[in-house]
Amino acid sequence: MKKSLKICVCGLMAAVLVSGCSAKTNSPTETAATAAETAEPAESGKEAPKALGDPGEVTTLAEYKGVSYSPIDMEVADEDVDQRIQNLLDANPEIKEVDREAGEGDIVNIDYVGMKDGTAFDGGTAEGYDLTLGSGQFIDGFEDGLLGTKKGQEVSLNLTFPEDYPSEELAGQAVVFDVTVNTVKESVEAELNDAFIAANTDSATVEEYRQAVREELEEALQMNADNQKKAEVFLKVVDASEVNVSEEAVTAYYEQQYSTYEQQAQMYGMDMETMVGYMGMDLESFETEMKEMSREGCKQTAVVNAIAEAEKLTVEEDDREVLAQDFGYEDVASMIENVGEDTVNNYILTEKVVQFIADNAVAES
Repeated sequence: MKKSLKICVCGLMAAVLVSGCSAKTNSPTETAATAAETAEPAESGKEAPKALGDPGEVTTLAEYKGVSYSPIDMEVADEDVDQRIQNLLDANPEIKEVDREAGEGDIVNIDYVGMKDGTAFDGGTAEGYDLTLGSGQFIDGFEDGLLGTKKGQEVSLNLTFPEDYPSEELAGQAVVFDVTVNTVKESVEAELNDAFIAANTDSATVEEYRQAVREELEEALQMNADNQKKAEVFLKVVDASEVNVSEEAVTAYYEQQYSTYEQQAQMYGMDMETMVGYMGMDLESFETEMKEMSREGCKQTAVVNAIAEAEKLTVEEDDREVLAQDFGYEDVASMIENVGEDTVNNYILTEKVVQFIADNAVAES
């Protein structure tokens, strides 16, 4: 959380927005507090979220036009393109049947029957099963017992299920697996050619795919550069401004955001202390960070409101409709019902102000 603490207005709002729906989050300034992205849908008919209220008074508004920023190197290296292509080859190996003994890493297609005390047990029988030797999918001894086998060979494997096996009937029990090896196959790296590219991508040739990869990487770099630029210039303005923050608003921010994490914890069947433990924090530290983030959020919102008023930036109905679509809500009404009009308007206004500052920023030479 410390890394994202400073950029918290859009993150706070985004986390609240997604807590009420199964959403996609495409906002370019969503940079923090996204742990609630997979939260369950909110209950219908719930009490409308409370407004966050006046975040505080801006006593000194920093200059927000002509803010300097550090440009990012936008060149895509050939090595990056080559690595993406290699990843595609690695993910789509060529599987070929071989006439030899099976070895580590080979794929054996098998039929098997597992028996305990001479009787087949539930879940211990299959036909035409592809097993990669060395993958650890089966109990100890099963895969090792197939090393060195060939197509058409039948083997009996005398094995013992581990004591902690989930099935009480089988845990610690001696069993016999009768296995028939149908085929032995090996996985080899695919050949990079036009046929492979046409079969595994939307491109027709290697060169066409290479160009598509380069353009995709350039687009990702541009998005990253835009996000960094927005964050950098916005924070410069906020840091240089002075705000008398409202303690009531800080509490409202905190309670709203904390609630989204509670929903996340409940969805995964754990309490808050356990969930924040996965984030490498104890509950007390988490709450302290959340309060600090909420205070920073109030300051940022106050600055946003001041710039919006000065530049006559407003929230239009079209803005709400686009936001509802981006976050996966059925319509604007359902979005507002779930998260509150205050959250919706603050998010949109922040996006507009941050974009305004970025559009008027000046690159450092």
